Amino acid sequence: MQSFLLNLLLFYAILFLTNVPAYFLGLKFEGNEARKRLWFEPPGFVIPIVWVILFFLLALLRFKLEQIQAEDLSSMTLVLAFICASYAYYTLGLEKLTGISALKFGLAGNIVVILAALWVGRMVSDLSANLSYLVFPIVVWTFFATMIILGQLRMNKG
Repeated sequence: MQSFLLNLLLFYAILFLTNVPAYFLGLKFEGNEARKRLWFEPPGFVIPIVWVILFFLLALLRFKLEQIQAEDLSSMTLVLAFICASYAYYTLGLEKLTGISALKFGLAGNIVVILAALWVGRMVSDLSANLSYLVFPIVVWTFFATMIILGQLRMNKG
């Protein structure tokens, strides 16, 4: 799959085809209007826009890795994409099954995403430091999302 466009379509397919069924399974993110927001929390519509950009970067990374014939690393980008795209299932889905707050599952999930992205970035950096920078925004965004979750957990305690 040497074409950037094919990689982009693949990653957007992962993102959208993984998330669209979540709604039909009864998994719904509450709107920002339904609860008190933190001062640094972006409006809800920003989150999917950010993930579309992050998946664009993953598609670009996979395309570049394929050009230098790094198939193992190329496959790792797909695994990372599935971990990121499955968020609704291991937060809202597990909340629905267990009754434990999705925030707690989200905190654990964010740690997994950060560690997976750091691992992929580290592996890619052995080939190219420049390419590893394509993974770094996932770490930054997920760390920011983790700060939001921690703030929400703190607000819910008080």
